[in-house]
Amino acid sequence: MALTQQGLANLKTELQNKYGSSLPDELLTILATEYVDSGNDIIEATTKMRQSAAYKKTFAGNLNPDGITVKYSESEYLNIVDAYKRKIESLGVNADLVMTSERQQKLIENVVSPDEFGTRLSALYNQVVTAIPQVKEFYKTNFDRDLTDVEILASAIDPKVGQDIISGAIGARDVLAQRIIRAEIGGQAAAAGYSISQSQAEALRQMGISGEQAQQAFQQAGRLAGIAARQGRQLGATKAEAAIEIVEGLSGQEAEQRRLEKLVSQQQSQSAVQLGATRTQTGAVTGLIEQ
Repeated sequence: MALTQQGLANLKTELQNKYGSSLPDELLTILATEYVDSGNDIIEATTKMRQSAAYKKTFAGNLNPDGITVKYSESEYLNIVDAYKRKIESLGVNADLVMTSERQQKLIENVVSPDEFGTRLSALYNQVVTAIPQVKEFYKTNFDRDLTDVEILASAIDPKVGQDIISGAIGARDVLAQRIIRAEIGGQAAAAGYSISQSQAEALRQMGISGEQAQQAFQQAGRLAGIAARQGRQLGATKAEAAIEIVEGLSGQEAEQRRLEKLVSQQQSQSAVQLGATRTQTGAVTGLIEQ
């Protein structure tokens, strides 16, 4: 029996409540369809879903060789992968850069626990730290590149990252852990006199703003906020929100960019009017003297 669109949507919602948020929409659709086709047999439907190409891509390495059972439940799988990433992030390295789908699959297939993975990373870290001066000298001599400690560590975790660094495919900022960039943004805001939340700093990071860009933008935010105030405008509910709107505008967010351009344009127009009035008054006085 074919499901209507509404029926499929309702069934997916029901199954999502059962599985939580661990299944993406594509797998929920497969599960719902197989559930109906199997006569409401959730076990058979789940088996069919887990044998799909979409499942093998999303939960790589989780299916056992028998093609039926799995190593972890879907929610456990996602929690484990998240724990892997947090172990990498703890070293200051961008986890998304080195936790490739291939590495993730191998770790899951070999049933490597996050703690064991963390132990391996710590051992590698200790080896790299003791050799950092020599490694830096090697890269400087052979590639004329001054690598940061984090770049060297990321290269040790994944040699391909090292190749991409040397070729210029990725930059030093790409290697840094997201939490470090987020902290830099928050720190630059504080240095400029703005107190922003972690979630606000994260939103700016996701926009691609670096710590250096945040420094420049927040420094300009005060000046532009002053322009807005003189024009009787309120950019945000709080000082921090106003600054964030300005930073977003300075970073190329289209709507905010237009607002800032309008502010600056109006400020320039007002300045021109004031300057013109001064010239008129000066001209008038000069004319009286000449008479």
